[in-house]
Amino acid sequence: MTRRLDHTTRQSIAKKVREGVRPQVLAREYGVTVRTVYRCAQLMRDIQIERGSRTEVIVCRVSPADLAQFDAKLKETGIRNRSEALRNVIRNTNGMAMPDAELAEALLSMKGALNKVGNNVTQIAKRMNDAKNQGQPLPFAEEDLMQMRHLAGFILDFADEADLMARGRRAALELKISDELKRMAERGV
Repeated sequence: MTRRLDHTTRQSIAKKVREGVRPQVLAREYGVTVRTVYRCAQLMRDIQIERGSRTEVIVCRVSPADLAQFDAKLKETGIRNRSEALRNVIRNTNGMAMPDAELAEALLSMKGALNKVGNNVTQIAKRMNDAKNQGQPLPFAEEDLMQMRHLAGFILDFADEADLMARGRRAALELKISDELKRMAERGV
């Protein structure tokens, strides 16, 4: 015999599913099939979507320092609700989430140079290993060692440039986000 569920019972089942109660447990508890439990959850979700309710959850892990900085920005701009602030940031990204074409182009050109450096390092390591395995002295003259030092310097410079570009991009994003939070505060969010 099939049991007919009222709206309140369906809501209760759907809520418990969202809370993580296993459908098999709910089926036993309410005297229905597991399939009915899934149908209740889907029906309630469909009703929420139809009514324009918020049904999706975004999870993002941040460091305590990042969260403190975000909260400080919200407080500074007069916004009291994190969730509403994040919803507004999502609605009003204004290109903030778009990749930085200039940074991408610079990194791409650096990638080619770094590949050449990587090939050179591989050749140097091969020659050193061959000499070591044969019990011979290193096959490098003082000039070769100078070139290797230059190569190491190039790699360090590359890392510094990449770091500067990334920091610049982050600073630009922070400015855009700060501006957007100020606009949200002005709109009374």
